Amino acid sequence: MVSSENGERPNSFDSMEAESFPSTGPMGHRQRMRARVLSAGVSSLADYEVLEMLLFPGIPRRDTKPLAKALINQFGSLAAVLEAPAEALKAAGATRGNVALLGLVPLAADRLATPEEPVRPDLGSWDKLLAYCSAHLAMAVAGSLHVLFLDSRNQLLADEVVRTEEPPACGGESEVGAIPVQQVVATILQRALALHACSLITVRVAAADVQPDRQLLHDGTLVQALLQAAPLLAVTMHDHVVLKGRRWRSFRHLEQQAW
Repeated sequence: MVSSENGERPNSFDSMEAESFPSTGPMGHRQRMRARVLSAGVSSLADYEVLEMLLFPGIPRRDTKPLAKALINQFGSLAAVLEAPAEALKAAGATRGNVALLGLVPLAADRLATPEEPVRPDLGSWDKLLAYCSAHLAMAVAGSLHVLFLDSRNQLLADEVVRTEEPPACGGESEVGAIPVQQVVATILQRALALHACSLITVRVAAADVQPDRQLLHDGTLVQALLQAAPLLAVTMHDHVVLKGRRWRSFRHLEQQAW
């Protein structure tokens, strides 16, 4: 046998174990299973193999296949194993770590099956309303009318644009015509009912050549009509706001302010 430069014999057994047989034993088996999941997906696993992998963290240095098969044989199915009481699992050979992890699977499944409520912006104060406008309406089309439909907690249900003017006929040269105020009001309140909105705020994005005061005066007829009609349907009209850049003008607050 060839000696090393310092006269000592190389440990050939250690070398073979480190280089020649990296995939033998439980750890090699686990690596192959992980590679299989990555290449073929979880659906390629049988029920006992799914359970086998779930048992890995709680049994770090032992083959988990025998226990996985024994648990399924004893309880009848993978689902039954996951729903089994902790004490029954321990009696069947599962470790405390196994029981803790297996107990999380049904909980995670229940959470995934429960639809999450959407996160809705809270517009219950002037600061929150103006922050919303700054974030979401800064690039809105000039002249557009946005209606913010709110629930009973002043959380935003929908932000929708409502037309107040008809475009010229196709190929025509006629000017843009205003949609009758009552028609606009009817459209807004129909949407409020469809969304089960409790209140609303209208937001007009002023055109570049129109001052907020002038736009507010122009929208006065529409605002008054909404203030009269909305309560008849149990909908509260909170306010009408005109935006122009970083300035705003409110129907209920007569002084122009900067954000």
